[in-house]
Amino acid sequence: MVKFNLRGTWDGLKANWNAPREGEYLSIKEFVYFCAGGMGIYTLTDVTALLSFVGTSVVVGMVLGIGIRDAYIITTIGTIVKFVSMPLTALITDNLGVLPKKTARGIHIGSAALLGLSAVLWFVPSSGFDAVLKDLYKHIALKLVCQILSIYLLMYVLKYFAKKYGKFKPQMLLFGLPALIFATALVYLPYNEMRYASKLLWVHLITNLITMFSDPYGGNVEKMQGLLSSNPQERMRIFSIAPIPLGLMRSLFGMFFPLLATLSGGQLSILSYRWIIPAFGALGMLQGFLVLKARERVIQAEDFKPKIDLRRALREVFANKYIWIRNISHLFQVFAGLSQGVLGWLLLYGARFEWLTGILLNLSYITMTPGNLLAPFITKRFSKRQAILGLKGIVLLSQCGFLAIIFLRGDVMKIAAYMGVSLIMSLFNSTQGVINQSLVPDIWDYQQWRSGERMEASTDLFGFVSQPLTILLGFLMPWLLKLIGLVNDWDILYDAAIRNEVIMLHIIVSIAGVALTLLPFIFWDLTPEKHRKIILELEERARGAEKEERLTEATEQ
Repeated sequence: MVKFNLRGTWDGLKANWNAPREGEYLSIKEFVYFCAGGMGIYTLTDVTALLSFVGTSVVVGMVLGIGIRDAYIITTIGTIVKFVSMPLTALITDNLGVLPKKTARGIHIGSAALLGLSAVLWFVPSSGFDAVLKDLYKHIALKLVCQILSIYLLMYVLKYFAKKYGKFKPQMLLFGLPALIFATALVYLPYNEMRYASKLLWVHLITNLITMFSDPYGGNVEKMQGLLSSNPQERMRIFSIAPIPLGLMRSLFGMFFPLLATLSGGQLSILSYRWIIPAFGALGMLQGFLVLKARERVIQAEDFKPKIDLRRALREVFANKYIWIRNISHLFQVFAGLSQGVLGWLLLYGARFEWLTGILLNLSYITMTPGNLLAPFITKRFSKRQAILGLKGIVLLSQCGFLAIIFLRGDVMKIAAYMGVSLIMSLFNSTQGVINQSLVPDIWDYQQWRSGERMEASTDLFGFVSQPLTILLGFLMPWLLKLIGLVNDWDILYDAAIRNEVIMLHIIVSIAGVALTLLPFIFWDLTPEKHRKIILELEERARGAEKEERLTEATEQ
């Protein structure tokens, strides 16, 4: 029987290696190329992430000596600038780099004005703000110039390459090398010979340039994943299986990087980064080119030219109820995961098994892989709405199980019980996570059906509502912890009574968070039948547009 099944599997692999199954879009060969290329892209992205402009970063903070407070202020400036420019990035992406004339003219005029302002800021003394940040105006000018460069870079890359390669793949093919070059430059500059203010400016500039290329380079893998197929069940298999190989290289790099660093002085030595970054970054970049063999599949006439302005994009996004449902649910996800810190506190402050922390934390997530693979089987039997509501319900019960752990005697017993409940929760949480992620391309299809335009990037404009709310909600836990006496001194967790109080607070808020992520999906009514009709109508529209285009060309001739 086993031999027969293995033979059947092998025959299926051979039959669908170069050609997809009937009614589907993706061959096994193309899927393998996409995953292999994505593994390489994520490797380079993880390499550049070592250089994140954060004061607590090993390289930027501990090795290069950038202060935590200075890094926080500069990062806050960057967040504000990026938030304001978000609509332009979305419009450029969805218009494939060719903007309506009025919009393009506005961008050119606004960019020229901001460049002029940046020049003024660079030369205006900011000594009055030295107590806040040395050379504050220069850092603002740097961020403005880099943001303008990123906007024009995106515009011209899409304008000249999107027609051939699609909306997301051009950046995955072109941005890897610049990201690697700037990442290597950052660790080779002679920082020991610089004054702190000069070093801060240089680090800020180069990390900005790294981010300009690495963020879209790695961030587009997941977006392209949603466009590999228009078949809902095939999409589900892609979202279920792809994260396993895509996460493999990242896990291996995270495991072996500390060991490799010991060969050249450890993680606190700049020498380690001077060979690890170019070596692993180059390997990742070269492997990343394998995504060339995969392609985006969009149901649209071949010569269709998008025409989306900001007003229309905002109107369409905020009229899409499915964007509201998913984003409102996602808004409370920050609370749903608060119970994940409980295991670490029990190990560090209770049982004092610090050496076991890494092992048990990884073991608590071991059921995520089978959870991913379970998703396609769940959606074959249930609709995505039913699946998400049911799976989130199980996760909610698991969180309640965490609460019961508090009343067990002894931290070792609590740890053992936590591990058991966590394995169950991770299984079903990863399953609902895959299904939830697969809703994104469904929303894109619905948006195209409503508006006649592909608006993948414009759906991110909901961030104008969600990001400020996320920041406000982020103050809730510090406020609640302050009420029970925890501000900065985490050593008070050595007291069992206080530790149990802190753990109970996090679990209760997690229970509320899961419940709040579940409630919006009660209103989700994009059924498989409704989605199937949308796909059929989009295909009919595309055929009609192509037929009309051919008739127009024949008439002109």
